[in-house]
Amino acid sequence: MAFWAGSFERAGTQRFLVELLSRIDRERFDPVVMSTAKRGELLPVIESLGVPVHEFGTGASALSAGTVRGLPRAASFLRRERVEILSCMLGLTTIVGPFVGRAARVPVVVNNQRNLSYWLTGGTKEKVYGYANRRVVDAVLVNSAAAARELVERFRVPERKIVNVGVGIDLTPYSVGSAVRGAAVDAPGDTEGGAGSRHVLRDGNLARELGTDGHPVVGIVGKLSDVKGHEHFLAAAAVVARSLPDARFLIVGDGARRQELGRVADELGIADAVIFAGVREDVPRVLGLMDAFALSSTSEGTPNVLMEAMAAGLPVVATDVGGVPEVVERGSSGLLVPAGDGPAMGRALLEILSDPARACSMGERGRTLARESHDIAAVVTKVEDTFAALLRAAGGSRTGADRTSSELRLGQAGEAGRKP
Repeated sequence: MAFWAGSFERAGTQRFLVELLSRIDRERFDPVVMSTAKRGELLPVIESLGVPVHEFGTGASALSAGTVRGLPRAASFLRRERVEILSCMLGLTTIVGPFVGRAARVPVVVNNQRNLSYWLTGGTKEKVYGYANRRVVDAVLVNSAAAARELVERFRVPERKIVNVGVGIDLTPYSVGSAVRGAAVDAPGDTEGGAGSRHVLRDGNLARELGTDGHPVVGIVGKLSDVKGHEHFLAAAAVVARSLPDARFLIVGDGARRQELGRVADELGIADAVIFAGVREDVPRVLGLMDAFALSSTSEGTPNVLMEAMAAGLPVVATDVGGVPEVVERGSSGLLVPAGDGPAMGRALLEILSDPARACSMGERGRTLARESHDIAAVVTKVEDTFAALLRAAGGSRTGADRTSSELRLGQAGEAGRKP
């Protein structure tokens, strides 16, 4: 089987692909990866799993010269390798990939929608995406009810084609601990947190490295892109700083907006309190420095980082968008605020920071929810079983026909009978 992705930056869908490749049952499936750009931090991770990665370069659009050259090569590869399942993962691959799969007579073609389609701005691209999901693919895998609703309401995709496989993370880095967040940390220099820290144990060396030692810390993790709404996080930070001048605001991630956001922090008068930590390989340790976690996105599917924060025992304040309300229990594991409303986010963060007992209770509820509902192993099993059911229904035939009848019993267990 083949997974068709773009490049391999450390972003949500790419990270999910890594988790899937590391856990997929090799007795049932023999995976390869197709890419539109063979680069990114996660590429060596995928290659270390023994999964071949093949590049079929495309341009910025479906009609660009690079795309026109790359897509026939991709179709030839699928035919030559006799790929039986093609899973199109992200962006342009979910628009053109299904047609390439059908042209190559791949028995099962699947699309993935793991966020809301904010990146579709209308016109031909939106129409083609809707058509592909309605008429070309065998199923669309989503990770939230919000994504499923959008497919039905905006793109008129039949509900029978949509499979919510859920969303999960690797809980291993967060599996050791107690009712006190941070108890799993066992590094030289561990210290008690600062004021309002709920008495968590912190990695003192890391805190000193990042400049958070002795301070209340609010953090955010994500690529510095428009959709993540970091300017609203900074507006919230300005509200918090007026009441808690010793607070620090930790931004983990990098991207095209780095310089712009630095200027925003300066204009808000909080530049000295904002720490741009860049991309980190030790996110579980960094989460252990925080007293509260913020997510300021203007559009989301179901963000992995939100579950990671919950698994780390953090109370969260997040924007009420997409699949976020499916993850955060409003008032129980965190607080939800309107997208784009930095002052509302700031007030919610102050509400948490000023009540350590409630913050601790929220964090523990989030930890429980992550453990009970968002284990990546269960998600991978459902994906595997969905692939197996689709392949059984297709009979392994290379007809390329539209197999969307009610006979498909997606998500049920069963053996594929061979390694796709």
